[in-house]
Amino acid sequence: MLQEIFSRGDGLDAIRIALALLSLASAIAYQAIEHRAPSALRTGLKTASIGFLVPLPLLSGAALPFILLAAAFLFSALGDLFLALKGDKRNFMRGLGAFLASHLFYIAVMLPLASAPDTLALKVTSLAVGIGALALYWSLAPTLGSMKLPVGAYLVVILVMALTALAIPEGAPLLGLGAVLFVISDSVIALDKFRAPVPYRGPIVWVTYYGGQALMALSLLSLLVS
Repeated sequence: MLQEIFSRGDGLDAIRIALALLSLASAIAYQAIEHRAPSALRTGLKTASIGFLVPLPLLSGAALPFILLAAAFLFSALGDLFLALKGDKRNFMRGLGAFLASHLFYIAVMLPLASAPDTLALKVTSLAVGIGALALYWSLAPTLGSMKLPVGAYLVVILVMALTALAIPEGAPLLGLGAVLFVISDSVIALDKFRAPVPYRGPIVWVTYYGGQALMALSLLSLLVS
């Protein structure tokens, strides 16, 4: 997988490696200061963690799937930016909208590659993710108030994204795992915001989020360039 992405021999390998390392370094640095008060450095590191991935698909090809994948990374980075900004309650909705767009771009990339899950493990995992998403919404519904519709719409989209990832046999198991980690990250955020504080919320959310995005990025780039 890594060789397919970073050792293409087209003169751009060093740039690809540098972008990936900058992304990882930003993610580690952000986790190290995540517990601190909001600051420009904290916001910048959070945004840069996925932001550095945006050029990677564009360095691999100019076909539509590469552009859509770059857009998925871009809107994820925008979502991180909005959620990192404090002082304006509207930023949560802006972040939610940016991540919803990101999931739609992910779906657009993955849907042509998807088929029905072909193993019992994938079928069971898909069923568990679907039941878990419904259970999460049912548990949150009494506390959502005016947020019922936007949170419900977001939940449907991220669920479709995860199920689509799990329906790509060539991407298993890392692509599906990445999508499931993404769902777990957002679920912890929702529980913490609308139900009750989640212990160790910061590291749980960031590790599952960045790990999920990284696994999805590597898997999809490998599939698209092969």
